[in-house]
Amino acid sequence: MSTITTSPTDPRLAETALAICGRREGKTAACRSCTRKAVGALALVDGPELGTALLPELARIVCGSEDRSCASCWDRATALLLELRP
Repeated sequence: MSTITTSPTDPRLAETALAICGRREGKTAACRSCTRKAVGALALVDGPELGTALLPELARIVCGSEDRSCASCWDRATALLLELRP
């Protein structure tokens, strides 16, 4: 398992945070909340196994919800998983 840098200058963390926050024209950085979520998301994606609970858990992290994640966050989580998983 790789070590995750929590520095906002870490390009992988910055890209993940921006994807969680919502990429759009002119936006160059994510908010603090989404940067914190990105740390958890990277730790989950970098985990040793691709289990069936990975996508729902990643969607929950992206959404920041304790219950069900919204459709937009499911889409973001799916995109993140496809981008980040080797």
